[in-house]
Amino acid sequence: MYFKILGSLFGAAVGSAMGTATAFLSIDRIQDKFHGFVTGFLQPADDSIARGQEAGQVSGDFYHTYLLAKCLVAAGGQSSKKIGEEALLKWSEQAQIFEHFADPTARNVVRKLKTSILPLRHRLYMSHYFALSANASAVKIFPVGLLCPGQMQKVLEDAIAITMAVYDDAYSISGACAIAAAVSEAMKPRSKLYDVVQAGLYGAREGERRGREIARQYPGSSVCKRMEMAIEIGLRSGPAKNKMVELADCIGSGIAVAEAVPAVFGLLVANGGNTMESIYSGVNIGNDTITVATMLGAITGALHGVDAVKEENRLVIAEKNQLDIPGLAEDMLALIER
Repeated sequence: MYFKILGSLFGAAVGSAMGTATAFLSIDRIQDKFHGFVTGFLQPADDSIARGQEAGQVSGDFYHTYLLAKCLVAAGGQSSKKIGEEALLKWSEQAQIFEHFADPTARNVVRKLKTSILPLRHRLYMSHYFALSANASAVKIFPVGLLCPGQMQKVLEDAIAITMAVYDDAYSISGACAIAAAVSEAMKPRSKLYDVVQAGLYGAREGERRGREIARQYPGSSVCKRMEMAIEIGLRSGPAKNKMVELADCIGSGIAVAEAVPAVFGLLVANGGNTMESIYSGVNIGNDTITVATMLGAITGALHGVDAVKEENRLVIAEKNQLDIPGLAEDMLALIER
């Protein structure tokens, strides 16, 4: 169990750090700029969202996830909206990281928590699906799945509670539940890729249903239905790189939760659940590569364990980031075994 937790944390960290160099570029631009597909840690460009970071440093999104995991451990593994708010506020105190990586929804919630006043939102923002249901709801949620191995109903309840702290809409909840459920299933000793994908679909479906009962609703694309489309593309014959291109063209891999989360499951299937190949696909699919590669690393790392994450990559993560990932994994294991 420890090696699965460690694999998920390191897999997500590797995906996060590799994705910083390719973030918000197209597939063609990535290949032109880096003379082929990126399979290592590179320095983000000066015009990148991760500008100023060194090669091998994780993104602010992963740092937020790390803080959330620490808050969950401190709370004895209990999830709540308050825990989600606590982690968000801790993240906002890291001003430089927060300013680079926080989306508009997270910024508005931080202002509300600090001042008790929710800033007025422009009408376009309030009606814009991409602005409201960003994929940040899903990318940070995988520690909840790690702490609930095989406990499907609990992981959905916990994922919803954490998500509601910032992203109180049915689509964000659906995407978060898909990732949390997939990681929870991947944590089971004999889980297979098929089981993980089915768990993700169940999580997305249930998350959307429950979200419609408790959260805001507005027009948008179903995360679950787009996941089904993405998985169908991933199952087609042919090289994984060709399917990656088709996923980018037909599903997208942007900040909307109904793009990034379906892309994750399409790439997961296209690469047969292989940890490093899945991460590389997430890094090279273009658009929000940080988020997509992070989620792929989290799921496949939990499925296959830490040995599936290249040791040389893990050593770079340990060297370049002031994060005690092994210590966090030990603390999380202690909660599971309690």
